[in-house]
Amino acid sequence: GVRKNGKAVKMIQPTLWESNNGNVHMLLRTSAGAIYRSDSKDYGKTWGKAYKTGLPNPNSGIDLVKLHDGKLALLYNTDSKNWGSRAVLKLAISEDDGNTWKDILDVENGVKGDEFSYPAIVSCGDEITLTYTWKRSNIMFKRVKLNE
Repeated sequence: GVRKNGKAVKMIQPTLWESNNGNVHMLLRTSAGAIYRSDSKDYGKTWGKAYKTGLPNPNSGIDLVKLHDGKLALLYNTDSKNWGSRAVLKLAISEDDGNTWKDILDVENGVKGDEFSYPAIVSCGDEITLTYTWKRSNIMFKRVKLNE
């Protein structure tokens, strides 16, 4: 398994996409302060060793969707401490199959103690629809029109 500072990196709640026939990829929520990624070349039958991406993760849920133009859209919290803050939720876009990401929207930019978590994202043509838990008391629904 993957280790950081001698401790096993716990990974759960993958979000997946297929880049082309047979090449499947996943991003993972982890205990290591970062989103990790694993890749498969055989439709997900076998997977390569997970590796750290440049994206932070405070051990919180993430979700992504492949858009109609092939870009990827990702919802994620931006703290890099295990069990860190979930007060900031961002939307990022990748134009290179998840190798690099650019934040395009601060979905929520709360204060200490706020929690915006468990995101879900769906592509609807030139829009994306997203939901997430808002301060552990409500479900937030937003529709975002993407600039082409």
